[in-house]
Amino acid sequence: MVLEHWDLRREPFANVPGGALFYGSPQHEEALNRMLYVVRHRKGVGMLTGEVGCGKTTVTRTLAACLSGEPYEVVVLANPALSPEELLKAILLKLTGRMENGSKAWVLEQIHRHLVTAEAAGRRVVLVIDEAHVISQRETLDELRMLLNLHTEESFLLTLILLGQPPLLRTMAGLEPLRERIALRYNLQPLDCGHTIRYLLYRLRAAGARRGIFTRAAAEALHEASGGIPLRINNLGDRCLLIGFQLGAHQVDRRIVQAAVEDMDA
Repeated sequence: MVLEHWDLRREPFANVPGGALFYGSPQHEEALNRMLYVVRHRKGVGMLTGEVGCGKTTVTRTLAACLSGEPYEVVVLANPALSPEELLKAILLKLTGRMENGSKAWVLEQIHRHLVTAEAAGRRVVLVIDEAHVISQRETLDELRMLLNLHTEESFLLTLILLGQPPLLRTMAGLEPLRERIALRYNLQPLDCGHTIRYLLYRLRAAGARRGIFTRAAAEALHEASGGIPLRINNLGDRCLLIGFQLGAHQVDRRIVQAAVEDMDA
């Protein structure tokens, strides 16, 4: 009913990260291009940081989509808060689809074999560690660094992409051996007001909007309330459409945005 009221074909503010709804703000394009450079030029490690909801995972999903027609094997480890041994087993499971319980040395050997086999077949393996800021054990991060010792005479067998919230920056500052392996890094900032408005328009048009749904004053109020964080923009935008539908409104105005903010804060 809500979609029909606004003449939309699908949910415009769904929070599932994906390349299909990648809004290419200048900073998100910069983040994507840096990570693509790290992967395609086999630079070892790339790091992308930002607050919750800034779009790190969306950038990575878009990265995987960009590489889908190329000989890359992209695997994502979403919960890395593990001991060193558990981390290696989780990586092996992601790479091979098999759960193994051997010693750490044996698991490392299996990872090495998989990487060598992929290299021989012309595939390049990309390992994305999401939520890397939750890794509390220095030894676990050391294991990630040690994976970069698996290389040929010319290049790394593995490209590592680290995603995390700002505490990851502090962690890396105290871990020089791994920090020195980071070829490129980028810190995503919230959208400014202009790009928040463009983000709204992009999402609504992608959902089939054929008319203006948010007034400019409403879009500016939504930017102020969300702080320019895409995740918050989505949540507030969705709530605005619901409240506007309930009120029978033709457009979302500043009053509806304020009602959405109060509803979410209740």
